[in-house]
Amino acid sequence: MSGPIETTMIFRNAALPLFLLAALPAQAEVIETDLIKVFEGKWVQSKDPSQNGILMYLTEQRSAVGEYFSIRCDGSDRSVRIAFPRRRPTDAIGMTLDGTQYRVPAKFVGKTPDPQFVKGNLFGYALNFPDAETQARFLDRVGSGTMLTVEGQTLPIDLAGAGDAVAEQADYCE
Repeated sequence: MSGPIETTMIFRNAALPLFLLAALPAQAEVIETDLIKVFEGKWVQSKDPSQNGILMYLTEQRSAVGEYFSIRCDGSDRSVRIAFPRRRPTDAIGMTLDGTQYRVPAKFVGKTPDPQFVKGNLFGYALNFPDAETQARFLDRVGSGTMLTVEGQTLPIDLAGAGDAVAEQADYCE
């Protein structure tokens, strides 16, 4: 199930990883606590069972401008989510992954209050890949890539550390 309440819980709890990230060494490859596992200082995997296996690309800079990218479980399936500081008037989201352009249908999943974001609200979208195989290929490319940019977001997503993070996240959905 996905919706504003569930999404709210995920983004509201993002404050905890941001707090923990601030205390981590900048060049750490993998840091693990009882609550989270952090890859390359920015890929944050929640270990809290109520968080649906969420893996977030989380930096203070992206949080400050209300830009999020995450992968989570919807039951045994995976869901790629993107959040923006403003509602998008589109039913598809463009992305560029190491020079390859994608345009993926997206469904608005809700407005979420976020105390870390100065404007207060995030607008979340779930990417609707045509089938599981297409989504798996995209996530494989994320895991082996170097840079992802998302149309409508100002900051790129550095894919260093994404390979292990994306692979481990899949285990939460089984």
